[in-house]
Amino acid sequence: MKRPIVALAGIALGTLAVIASAQDKPTEATLELYKTKSLACHLPDGNSPIPEMNFVNGNWKHGTKVADMVKVITEGVPSTAMVSFKEQLSAAEIEALARYVRSFDKKLKPEKGGK
Repeated sequence: MKRPIVALAGIALGTLAVIASAQDKPTEATLELYKTKSLACHLPDGNSPIPEMNFVNGNWKHGTKVADMVKVITEGVPSTAMVSFKEQLSAAEIEALARYVRSFDKKLKPEKGGK
């Protein structure tokens, strides 16, 4: 009797993993935002040759949380090329972009939540 229960538990866990993976993937709209707003400075894979603009290398100057990245995208960074996007993007677009940018660093675990 234990085998069917174990098999069902395995199927349930596998299904949850697929659902979680699908939720972590950016939408087409987010990919398009990255392409139009970020790609020129940060490159398609986030691996800019300029360390301060690189999302892959794990050197996050302004923090590693989604909230930290939302703040940078919203407010920009004075005296740098990073401009504020608060007048160009909605709060939901900024959060989606922050989550996508953060996903380039494979050492960071995905954060729960989202709007």
